[in-house]
Amino acid sequence: MEKAKISKIDDFTYCFTEDAMGVEVYMYLLVGDEKVLLIDTAYGFTDVPEAIKNITELPLIVANTHAHLDHVHGNHMYPEVFFSKKDEALFRLHTDYDYCKKLYMQIAQQNGMSDEQIFSEKMKLEKAARACLSRYRNFPPEMYFELGNRKVFIIETPGHTEGSVCFLDKRTGWLFSGDTGCRDGVLLNLEGSTTVQTFYQTICGLQTLVAAGEISMLYPAHQVKPLETDILDYYARGCEDILKGEISEEELTKGLYVYNKTAIAFQKEKIR
Repeated sequence: MEKAKISKIDDFTYCFTEDAMGVEVYMYLLVGDEKVLLIDTAYGFTDVPEAIKNITELPLIVANTHAHLDHVHGNHMYPEVFFSKKDEALFRLHTDYDYCKKLYMQIAQQNGMSDEQIFSEKMKLEKAARACLSRYRNFPPEMYFELGNRKVFIIETPGHTEGSVCFLDKRTGWLFSGDTGCRDGVLLNLEGSTTVQTFYQTICGLQTLVAAGEISMLYPAHQVKPLETDILDYYARGCEDILKGEISEEELTKGLYVYNKTAIAFQKEKIR
């Protein structure tokens, strides 16, 4: 297994990066005085567990932001993983070998990968898909993890998927946003995605936390990191334009609206 690629955000926060089919995905490790939290497990192609052991020997909590394969396929490397039961059906789909194999090949071909590269990714997938499954748990009823002088709140943020969540580190004000707040856009056009209206309500809720001084920065799962909180304003404006019908017929037909370089891909049948 390849050595994990790790970068240090501060003395108590780390980012692991995995690359598959030309797309990077980030996992974040939050270290407290008593426990540590790993947010997402990506593809499971690199030895993140060993890297964590080299950072700390504290008890580890592992949790998923949502159930898409590029966030959960490394789950088998850990004995127990938390995720939202609202994504349970989607999770079963994205951990089904035949479905994932088909999806991997589609993405690889869309990204123009060579046959050799596709074969390499396929071998990695088969190893991960056939590994022993972890024990899965729903999030605690109090909706936070206490790491010891570092409380991390679990915020339900439906949109990209019904069960999507973000993790808010109260100590720093950093929001680990998964696919809810990436720079280049959000996908609301996938199986398991919600309406634009629901995503808009999610963004409004996050904006309220920003206004209250609870959120200071976003750390998404892809693309640019970190992000200033004004990314939420762009998403909100984009949603408002879609909901008010202030977009072109072409944008509505394509199901794609771009506001200030932030795109919202949506299903025109699922606006409200």
